[in-house]
Amino acid sequence: MRAILFLAGGVIAALAFVFYVRTQLITPENMYFFTLEAKGKKHQQVVDELVKKFNEKGLKVIRTLPMSKVIHARGIKDFPNYTTILACDIKEKREILRRVPFMSVLLPCSVAVYEKDGKVYITAMKEFLLIKDYSQELGDRYSQVIADTYQKLRIAIAEVAEENER
Repeated sequence: MRAILFLAGGVIAALAFVFYVRTQLITPENMYFFTLEAKGKKHQQVVDELVKKFNEKGLKVIRTLPMSKVIHARGIKDFPNYTTILACDIKEKREILRRVPFMSVLLPCSVAVYEKDGKVYITAMKEFLLIKDYSQELGDRYSQVIADTYQKLRIAIAEVAEENER
């Protein structure tokens, strides 16, 4: 009887673990996006610091798009601050996009800075699933270029998000 109860308890624990992983850890947001909170910082401060940091790390900023200003101008006054930074103007971009035009969802890198519930967040795409799916078309060299670019991007985002926490 103890063995049956132990087995039933193990099955319940395993099912609970699988449920937790599927609902909390493996969500579309966690799989496809890298998001950090920029604690103690204002929206525009984060945008300015990211632009500076990206340029310092060779992830040249192409454009900063103040999305919330456009939405405010259209009459929606209560829309929170939201800015998209287009960066990663790397020298290999042209050849990568010629090989796989679909990679334009990754290059240039699109980084969102937005306010939600009084906090400022920074979000960027995760590249590894797209690289995996298109690795044959990209080849090893360009797959690695994209992976390295996004690694530098995540490091820059983390540095900006964590500067006040030290």
